[in-house]
Amino acid sequence: MASKSTFRTTESNPQKKGPTTVAKRLDVGRSWRTYAKHDLMSSFIGEEVGVVNHGLRDRERLAWIDLTAGDAAPVDGAEWHHGCSPGILAHHATGRHSNKPVGIFLHEIQPATYDRLLGNLAHHLPDYGFTQEADNIWRIPERRIMICAQNQSGQDADISFIGRTDAVFVLNDPNAITEWAMRDKFAQEIGRITWCFRSLSTMGCNPAGLKRLEREERLHWFTFPDTQEKALPRYRDLILAAIDRDEAQWAYLLSTSEKWRDKTEAVFQAAFEKCGRTTAMAWLRKNPDQFAETKRTLFLTKKELREGAYPALPFEEAS
Repeated sequence: MASKSTFRTTESNPQKKGPTTVAKRLDVGRSWRTYAKHDLMSSFIGEEVGVVNHGLRDRERLAWIDLTAGDAAPVDGAEWHHGCSPGILAHHATGRHSNKPVGIFLHEIQPATYDRLLGNLAHHLPDYGFTQEADNIWRIPERRIMICAQNQSGQDADISFIGRTDAVFVLNDPNAITEWAMRDKFAQEIGRITWCFRSLSTMGCNPAGLKRLEREERLHWFTFPDTQEKALPRYRDLILAAIDRDEAQWAYLLSTSEKWRDKTEAVFQAAFEKCGRTTAMAWLRKNPDQFAETKRTLFLTKKELREGAYPALPFEEAS
């Protein structure tokens, strides 16, 4: 995610054209939330490396897709390998615990941000043993590690390179939920190719007073987690972790193994305890009512919640 962005929208789908009524500076990339988020990313990617290399013998490659790479500039006071998502991915791909091939695919929609991304990658990646092969491609041939950057929206991310023996992890870290970068069918598309697929999405539901948007626009936000719910295989679960007492109402959506519930909750708790915060966590399959209520709290205003002005959710309609 880039360090700062200007947010202008009246709609919940940034891919559509329309009038603008809100113009705010979103100060992202420099708050306490960013450091906790990078802790989460590093923990879950490190977990992926350990499990795939030492537990899942049938997985031949790790494929990591960053839908919102930003400029790869580290946040203040952080080293590159822990201060931005491309740095975190490069660090874990080249670590001593990783001995399988790794493909890292970075997407950045803004041309100016993409130019800075290329510059930062060219500056930092040689320290990790990478050789630049093209303007947007770096490799460590002897370890079969590759990084490819694209000036492209994550909504248009190509997945034709994914194979049935890949272990796929996707990062979706937009500046706000209105800039959601994962297309509706993305999880289903990957799930049809390989069963080994996880994703981490960040959901900024009220930065710069975003919930002042019209209710009809915010109702579209429910589709973002809903599409992942529909694509969820029986052996996976979704956790929605919302930061307590956060006026910007940031939350994190992770698809992961049902067997890892306790370990996953501990990772969220540890990341935010460093910032003096706690998180409210709900699992889709373990407690669907609590999961649905967390979504409503994030996407709807207090007035709408009091009045019950929210749509029926899929599992409620089926009950």
